[in-house]
Amino acid sequence: MAIDLGWVIRYPTNSDDWIKTVLIGGVLTLLSIFIVPAFFVYGYTLRVLRSGMADEAEPPVFDDWGTLLKEGVVAFVIVIIYQLIPLIVMAVTVGGSIAALASGTEAGAGVGLVGLFGGLALSALLTLVFGYVTLIGLANYAHEGAFGAAFDVDVIRTVAVDGAYAIPWLYGVGILIGAAVVASILGIVPIIGAIAGVFVTFYGQIAASWVWGKGFSDAMGLDDTDADPDPDPAVA
Repeated sequence: MAIDLGWVIRYPTNSDDWIKTVLIGGVLTLLSIFIVPAFFVYGYTLRVLRSGMADEAEPPVFDDWGTLLKEGVVAFVIVIIYQLIPLIVMAVTVGGSIAALASGTEAGAGVGLVGLFGGLALSALLTLVFGYVTLIGLANYAHEGAFGAAFDVDVIRTVAVDGAYAIPWLYGVGILIGAAVVASILGIVPIIGAIAGVFVTFYGQIAASWVWGKGFSDAMGLDDTDADPDPDPAVA
């Protein structure tokens, strides 16, 4: 089934409190340098994934902050575990390349440059691949509510190779890229534009997370048992 991209992009606005939600999310994202606010953003992302799984037409709100924080911490740990390999590869390849460049020899400079660009390219590829799988883990944690569910190999293998998940994943990535482009354009305006871009990015994250949750649900066949029986408004 084709996804109504226009509906998905409008999804974050399908609530009377949507402006408040985006403002809170944007502020928390801005304050994420202090770590704890980032946990609330992660927790909210899990709620949006659940919203997508259940075909809910309205985005969730920021409430029940204790649960939001607890689940956000768990989600953060899950992401870190999945990204360990890309981080290690980057540390080894890029770190080694910098050391070679610092040797001061022509041979070292040549090897260092090749290793640096190669390491960055490999790290980026691994980050993308593991990011694809990370979302499946987060979605299954959001669905099951158990930490171990994020690393259920059978679920990950089943969902990862299913077009019902892969296509919505691409839609979500496209939405985030679009939000990033808009944020970059706004960033031309010093300070105010950059801050506004953060809110645009969070808006895009809401829409992307919903469609990822929907894709996970379809790949797992959750619509047959758990989902809202009403027709899915995002599917044409």
